[in-house]
Amino acid sequence: MVAISKTAVPEPELTKYMNRIKNSLNILYDKEIDLFQNDLSERAIVFRFAYHLQKQIENDYFVDCDYNSSYVLENWHYIARKGKNIENPDWGLTWRFIDIILRSSRVPNHNNTDIICFECKKRNNIYREEGMEKDKNNLKILTTIYGYQYWFHLIFWKEKYGVKITVYKYGKIYRDFYLFL
Repeated sequence: MVAISKTAVPEPELTKYMNRIKNSLNILYDKEIDLFQNDLSERAIVFRFAYHLQKQIENDYFVDCDYNSSYVLENWHYIARKGKNIENPDWGLTWRFIDIILRSSRVPNHNNTDIICFECKKRNNIYREEGMEKDKNNLKILTTIYGYQYWFHLIFWKEKYGVKITVYKYGKIYRDFYLFL
């Protein structure tokens, strides 16, 4: 695997985006609490969070999922969606799609525009040890080999005061905290 160089996000920019993430989470929990009260799917929650995040950053970056950037290019044709290949120590090679990507261009993989990525979990999915270990490994790989400067691991709880964010930078935990919104 070849490392991809990414545009660096300076610390003041990271703080600015952290504030926008917090605002997005506040809006999500204030306006769409039924997602949590009715225990709707993780994908539905992630979609709505991404929607609110895009509204917070619409003039700076674009919010996207990893779907289109995960095509395999062969002879100038996109032939299959596979995701990003990640070597897991106990499970072998897997192909993963990223939940949310912040990129500086609407065009996936255009001049390495993917800057910040998110892996999101609902509270009832965090107790499966294998899944959490895979996520941690993915975050490590994606902030080193794939070159994303920051990777956010969000854990959604039923109430907004329990949301946890772990920020990875260069393969290691950079910040780990609960958001008291």
